[in-house]
Amino acid sequence: MLRVAVRLPAADGRIGDFLPDVTALEAAGADSIWLDAGSGASTEPWILLGSIAAVTHRVRLGISGGSETGWADAVDTLGRLTSGRVVVAVPPGRDPRALASRLKSSASSPPCILFLCDTPGEAARLAEAGDGVILRGDGEEVHALRAENANSELWVDSSVPPDKASWVTLVSTLEAAGATGVIVNWTPRLIDLLRSAGEPDDRTDLLIATG
Repeated sequence: MLRVAVRLPAADGRIGDFLPDVTALEAAGADSIWLDAGSGASTEPWILLGSIAAVTHRVRLGISGGSETGWADAVDTLGRLTSGRVVVAVPPGRDPRALASRLKSSASSPPCILFLCDTPGEAARLAEAGDGVILRGDGEEVHALRAENANSELWVDSSVPPDKASWVTLVSTLEAAGATGVIVNWTPRLIDLLRSAGEPDDRTDLLIATG
């Protein structure tokens, strides 16, 4: 089954507003929740991820961007808070393999390392240097990567389709190509898109989120 990762927008000082949405996403079956750490010194993404860790049990927590001093320590701390539910997206740079190695070796619970790739060629070079890659591409590109990287996580960064039929088509296409999952930006429509098609009246996700 294709996994779904959801990228949250910047918190803008309203961290608590995200927690019901995160709980609903976990209940609806999302694989992971992502935030962008950026390259600055702000601690806000780490605070939000710590808050999410406290209200979730299964969903993985993803962080992308940045390699500032102390970043590896923050990843290690988050890993201990979540019992290893951490995924790190390493951005393109002078030596992404070195950053990935540093994050793995310095963490008591090593995170899952995915490389952000701009081209299929870059993805092919890096897929086995970590745990997998994130790329923008179609099913054909993913299929070619899967043929050479049987055990790697292959994620596709995509926009949210406009309706459920388009969502089903996207999921089917990526599954057929061998993708591990799709990463999309948060929108309230995702709760309905993620719900089981076989249980259209089950609102457990929203009941958990709202109490």
